[in-house]
Amino acid sequence: MNLAGWVPAQIEWTASGPVISWCWLGETPLTDPFYDNTIDRVIGTPFNRLFTHRTGIDALGRWHAESPGLEPSGLIFHMSRCGSTLVSRMLAALPDHLVVSEAGPLDGIAKAGRMDWLRWMVSALGHRRTGRESRYFIKFDSSTTLHLPLVRQAYPDVPWIFVYRDPVEVLASHMNDPSAAMMRGVIGRGGLDLPAGEVLAMTDAEYRARVLARLCETAVHELRQSGLPLNYVQLPDGVWGEVAAHFGIRLAEAEIGAMKTVAQFHAKHPKSRFQPDEECKRSGIAPEARKAAERLVRPLYNDLETLRLRRSAGVP
Repeated sequence: MNLAGWVPAQIEWTASGPVISWCWLGETPLTDPFYDNTIDRVIGTPFNRLFTHRTGIDALGRWHAESPGLEPSGLIFHMSRCGSTLVSRMLAALPDHLVVSEAGPLDGIAKAGRMDWLRWMVSALGHRRTGRESRYFIKFDSSTTLHLPLVRQAYPDVPWIFVYRDPVEVLASHMNDPSAAMMRGVIGRGGLDLPAGEVLAMTDAEYRARVLARLCETAVHELRQSGLPLNYVQLPDGVWGEVAAHFGIRLAEAEIGAMKTVAQFHAKHPKSRFQPDEECKRSGIAPEARKAAERLVRPLYNDLETLRLRRSAGVP
């Protein structure tokens, strides 16, 4: 089966295994902040409505064997609401970069724990869109950080980064507008692998702080072996600096200029100019949430900072 021009759009989990719904993209580039934004834009076109395409997971494996995509050049993990979308947007500013940002089918497959399925999906998403791409970067959903060991095992030689931010600022964002990962039961079996009664008794602030702590804890463990910690305060300069060096990219002045242009705009709403929001988040968070962030997440943030500063100083 020739799947050229088709990309995985959704996964349905059935008793006999995952079923993939495909979407025709052709040569449409991935210019939206998130992969699923692009799928939402094109899935309703007349062609995709008329020619619905569904296969089992084995078809994904056969397509990987027949037509493998680009091998990943760099992987981006993050604690959420910390500037990771800006990193992916800046990398995507260069025409020879293919950037897949938080693709629902990929994050879903990663959670299944099957390395072969993961490699097949990465391959299917890694086909050139314009023909110019020579590097392939993947940004995972924040919850996929819990499956970082599996991804590292599948791609042991691919450099990766973990983006993080002051926990008070991150939790403030989730208290105002929580992501799906902050919904009880999404992270861990039944919610952080804790008894249901204990999870239900938690306040929203404590539960969301515990989710952030779990993500950072996983990252700290893996960063002690490899990877690059990247603090929000290093952006945007860190993308054409530390991140580019870590990913083995040598940038021309014009390419850095293209990245700087992207950094002037809001990463998730690129028609709007970027406005710093640190002070707003810090002053707007409720005392209970601030205490939860400081008690549960701050120690792990400090661990991340220690690792970052040791790396920058050249200490193994």
